[in-house]
Amino acid sequence: MPHSDYQARVADQIAQYAEEQIHDHPPIYEYWSNTYLRPKLQSVLGVDSISGFYVEHIRERAARNTHQPVRILSVGAGDGELEVQIARELLSGGVPAFRLECLELSPILIDRANRSIREAGLQEHVTMVRADINSWSPLGSSTGAYTAVLANHILHHVVELEALFDSISTVIGSTGVFLNADMIGRNGHMRWPEALVLVEALWDTLPETLKYNHAFEETDITYRNWDCCSVGGFEGIRAQDILPLLVQRFQFEKFLGFGNLPEVFCNRAYGPNFDREIPAHTGFVDEVEQLNSLLLELGVIKPTMMFAVMSNQTAAKTRFWKNLSPQFCVRDPANLDLSPARQKSRSLAQAFKPDTIGFCQGGSGERLLQSGWSYAEEWGTWMIAREAVLEIPVPDATRNSERMMIRIRAAAFIPKRLHYRSFVLQVDDRIIGGVSFAQGEEMPKIFSLEVDTPPTDSFLLRIVANEEATPAEDGSPDRRPLGIGLVDIVVS
Repeated sequence: MPHSDYQARVADQIAQYAEEQIHDHPPIYEYWSNTYLRPKLQSVLGVDSISGFYVEHIRERAARNTHQPVRILSVGAGDGELEVQIARELLSGGVPAFRLECLELSPILIDRANRSIREAGLQEHVTMVRADINSWSPLGSSTGAYTAVLANHILHHVVELEALFDSISTVIGSTGVFLNADMIGRNGHMRWPEALVLVEALWDTLPETLKYNHAFEETDITYRNWDCCSVGGFEGIRAQDILPLLVQRFQFEKFLGFGNLPEVFCNRAYGPNFDREIPAHTGFVDEVEQLNSLLLELGVIKPTMMFAVMSNQTAAKTRFWKNLSPQFCVRDPANLDLSPARQKSRSLAQAFKPDTIGFCQGGSGERLLQSGWSYAEEWGTWMIAREAVLEIPVPDATRNSERMMIRIRAAAFIPKRLHYRSFVLQVDDRIIGGVSFAQGEEMPKIFSLEVDTPPTDSFLLRIVANEEATPAEDGSPDRRPLGIGLVDIVVS
């Protein structure tokens, strides 16, 4: 990159974050991450927060290397909000002696960070250092100088990835750890062709009110596959190279690849249009996530975000979600042959119903209905008892996974006297989830459950109604105690 162009991008980057809030997400993103990302964090990484991810693995590495001082490096620390939180949690979690050095380019963000460090009384533990990580080298730092190196959502801003990774490899040596959470999709955070056709198909189903682009302050009738790096700065400048280079240079101890389709609808551009209190909006996000998860596992699309625990030492076993290993999640940037991908993805977007078990007349789910169910009708089957039992098959594809997902599409009978009805779902007398249906909301709705994969071919799911109701109380001749109206389920 020419020097003049690079310096202009540096100026753009500093100016962008002088005003922009770095850490804000719309509420629908929080809904998506709490519902779908957090369980995966717990399963693969043993944590349930961003700061927890870094703190737990720093603490683990410090306990392993008690003969060494705990020295931590954060590259691209921004305003230091995360680093201050990490320092607090380390102090309260049994790591009283450590130094956390933070590299940051923007003097504006360094000033913000220093204020936060002083206010938290952490001057003895946290230090800000002005440095451009595109040209940073660990001069004076010996091999293995750092217990841990952190890179939180900064690598997709880096031009000189190879040099940075070489430096990180040097400073963690044979005992340290490299911890990273980042964006790993297409450069400029665009969609790859195979994902773009899916987004476009989903886009066509949305009302215009959900297509307003808050970044450009106008409605996008067709989806805008915007290249964030086209107007300056470093946003997503080499995002697509991050994972391939990491796979070449480091050994993965833990890896969580996720995201792609959901972030389009939950990001800062379109996410504010969605209201997490409106069931139709959260239901749409649920549907997109279910589609996304299945297509990731099939390899049709690739993750655009990741968490990774890496080192220079070969790991006995890499821990990852289902079949989504680091190598499996690499997307070849050179493959832009659109025709096969477009045909396959368009077909999946418009008619994709994998492993759908229906409960209408003649549906494959009729044989799975145990106790507490009525006869199957054209649309599905009513629950006609306070408790109903359903047999859930375990697909072959999930047998080697620790967890499996059940997506349920259902309605509920709600009498006029109630504003909503709620139901509890149990496996082996253990509550695994719940769902509520509101008076007047669009029916049916979709909700999801994540359960431990059993060693058997199937297991029993019990649905318990918290409130009893019958159409007869509203003047209908139907006196059945109706509960959930089951339409279909997808097991993955």
